[in-house]
Amino acid sequence: MKRRLAALIVLGLAAACDRGAAPKSANPASSLEGQLEQLLASNATVVGYLYTADKPYVIASFNNGALQWRHDPESKSIIQGPAEVLNLPDRTCIGFAAKNPSMLAQGPERYLVCEALRPIEHHNSLPRSQDFRLSPGTMFMEYQPPAGTGYAQLFYASRMK
Repeated sequence: MKRRLAALIVLGLAAACDRGAAPKSANPASSLEGQLEQLLASNATVVGYLYTADKPYVIASFNNGALQWRHDPESKSIIQGPAEVLNLPDRTCIGFAAKNPSMLAQGPERYLVCEALRPIEHHNSLPRSQDFRLSPGTMFMEYQPPAGTGYAQLFYASRMK
């Protein structure tokens, strides 16, 4: 009898935990953190940098619900897609996934503008050896290559005036 009661309590707690972890709405207005919502609403441009904002590595511009991404600030070449919300346990992001037309056999690349919800530590061994410690509320940009082809690249983010 006690085992049945204990099993029922455990099942009830597990069901309650599952309901509490329901995914957030895909509606950007109801699921974005403050800074990201402002960027999307104002069609802002954000620069991604490693050391100082005056030497950007990437530029992301919001334009009527789309995100445009340039790897080279000097180039007119861009990739763009519809800005979608991505909610992860440690961050909320706006971005898109796209397949590289020259590598169709590989998965999509992700282009994201994010806000840390919890402390994030990111380390990888790229040639410039990235080590990031991001506090909650910190905005950053992230490029994720197709699965199995490399490391995610993070950049500090600053809104262009």
